[in-house]
Amino acid sequence: MRFLITAQDTAGSVTLNRESVPAALKKAGELISDGCWDVEIATPDGTVYRPAQFDELKERVGA
Repeated sequence: MRFLITAQDTAGSVTLNRESVPAALKKAGELISDGCWDVEIATPDGTVYRPAQFDELKERVGA
């Protein structure tokens, strides 16, 4: 599976991919800590989760 993490920073837009929910959540947390904004995780089925919904994503996949 491929999870896309997108965010904005002072240089523009960044898009990264990770193979699992825990890896995607870890990277999203790192981006937020680094000062990025508009951080989102898109699941393989196209559902998009924003930081306030990250716990919901964890529960959905049992991570």
